[in-house]
Amino acid sequence: MKAWRFYDFGDMRFEEIPDPELKPNWVICKVKRVQPSITDAQRALGIETLGFEEMKKMLKSHGPMQMLGHEMSAEVIEVGEGVKTLKVGDKVCTSGHISCGHCHWCLEGEEIYCVNKVNIGITIPGAFAEKIALPENALIKPPELLDDASIVCLQPLSTVVAAIRDAQMLPGQSVAITGQGVMGLYMLQAARINGASKVFTTDIRDASLELSKKFHADAVINVRKEDPVEKILELTNGKGVDVVFECAGGNPQQGLAGHTTLHQAFEMVRPGGKVVQVAALVGELKINSQILRTKGIKWISIGGHGNKTIQIGADWVANGRIDLKSLVSHEIEGLENLPKAFDITQNKEQYGATNPCQVIVF
Repeated sequence: MKAWRFYDFGDMRFEEIPDPELKPNWVICKVKRVQPSITDAQRALGIETLGFEEMKKMLKSHGPMQMLGHEMSAEVIEVGEGVKTLKVGDKVCTSGHISCGHCHWCLEGEEIYCVNKVNIGITIPGAFAEKIALPENALIKPPELLDDASIVCLQPLSTVVAAIRDAQMLPGQSVAITGQGVMGLYMLQAARINGASKVFTTDIRDASLELSKKFHADAVINVRKEDPVEKILELTNGKGVDVVFECAGGNPQQGLAGHTTLHQAFEMVRPGGKVVQVAALVGELKINSQILRTKGIKWISIGGHGNKTIQIGADWVANGRIDLKSLVSHEIEGLENLPKAFDITQNKEQYGATNPCQVIVF
């Protein structure tokens, strides 16, 4: 089969490699569609982000190797001995992680905290290939009516499901969302269907804020034109919102907001409110701990996502409550064109993209 292999950060090559091996309790799938996540885009270039250090170690000890690619839609083509829940022809996706099933947390039903978790695309080969082999417990069968473009987006949506879960948001609460990239737009829809009374959104791009209006934000704030903290306090009569979902922070090298939007979140949330960290921050944080204490802010890091959150998100999409497909603005055909998909995903504003660029493999 053909697959992309990494020799080093910034050095990936499209090569002919052996087909994956079929093991007991595993299946082999043909990849139908895949997209590079923003974290994949950062990892590929060697930019510090989640999983960067693990990828660095794997490249040093096992490179060159097939890496990255966990946001996918695939079809089962071979089934190993012992597989019970999947059959040839099933359409599948993955959470991006494989739990061990044996540690304390797995036995307690909390596989998202598995201490032996395997990361697809880093520890084992990912989906930037014509075929991928994965254990049965790593795969989820989405509802049959979902198309490939939506299925590829279920993995990032599962993070949003986890954010709603960990926020323990109550019906009637007010919400602010920093950032209206694809995760922020998913978050907006999820907050709406989970009972938010008002949703206010911020971004630096008018095009993204127009999409935010489409998904019924009550007010949109271009932070290049208005102070988001002042505006949200004005909109809430000085009180602040009940919950802030921080979806804009991250490495400025990728056009993200660094730590700025987190500090804004602490200012715009009400006393006793919650700030939920959806975006993956990097580096050490300098925080005014006094504001956390005096306002009684609960700053929540998402506990994790897995098969359960994927399934919940899939049901939201299947029931027409969340729209993923309309945010897929760029598609390319042919796995050999993956570098173009990386370029679009890394430079979304330049290309007018919202979702990462999807690659149609078969």
